[in-house]
Amino acid sequence: MEFYQWLVPIIAIFYIYRIIGQYRNQKRMVSSTLIWIVFWVTCSILAIMPDLVSDKMAKLLGFKSNINAVIFVALGLLFVFMFYLTAIIEKMERQLSDTIRVLALENQKLKKQLSESKKTSDEDTLRS
Repeated sequence: MEFYQWLVPIIAIFYIYRIIGQYRNQKRMVSSTLIWIVFWVTCSILAIMPDLVSDKMAKLLGFKSNINAVIFVALGLLFVFMFYLTAIIEKMERQLSDTIRVLALENQKLKKQLSESKKTSDEDTLRS
């Protein structure tokens, strides 16, 4: 076995342990926890059995070369993750815009109420 075939699973176990700890501390959602665990398990499997996995992947996808199949799948996964991340960012931007709008409207109402209450208190002060 090569050095990386031992190193990658050790690193993966470390990060899986950290991910589960973050989930227990409610710093990570279930979906992202599962995605990262699957990622690290896949990395470990690819490190331990690189030829077996890449050959099966190449045959399944119809590639002649196993390295082309691995690169193709990796790029595909990167595009899926980018789509997922941009969708989340856009959703958060919409939520932030909506929250800012609501806060601005509430702030405007409070300013109006404050100015009205100052007017009435000023009028009361002048009358007395």
